Amino acid sequence: MKRKPRVARPRTLRRADERAALSLADDRERLFQLEPGGTPERPIEVGSASVVETHALSMPCPRCAGVHDLVEHLAITKASVRLREVRVACRQCGSRRSLFFRLREEKPN
Repeated sequence: MKRKPRVARPRTLRRADERAALSLADDRERLFQLEPGGTPERPIEVGSASVVETHALSMPCPRCAGVHDLVEHLAITKASVRLREVRVACRQCGSRRSLFFRLREEKPN
C-alpha cells in the first residue's frame, strides 16, 4: 500500500520562504555592486559635489527598496582619481553600503 505524501508544516513552509527571500536579497545586493556607483572602479559621474548626496539618497535600497539615510560623505583618492564616497544606511532593513561618485571636471569655455 502506498503512503500519502507528507503535508509540509506551516513552520517548514515559512522557513523555506524566508530562505528564498534572503537569497533574493543577496542576489539584488550583488547586482547593485555591478551597477554604476557600486564600486570605486565604476563611479557615477556628476557635475558638482553638491548633487552627490541628493543623488545617493534618491537611490532605493537594493534589498528592500527602502529609503536611505546619509551616514557619511567622504572625499577619497583611489589610484590618483579623486572620488566621493557616500555611506548610506537603509531605514527599513538597516543594511549599509557605499556609493561612489566621480566629479566631472568642467573646462572653461
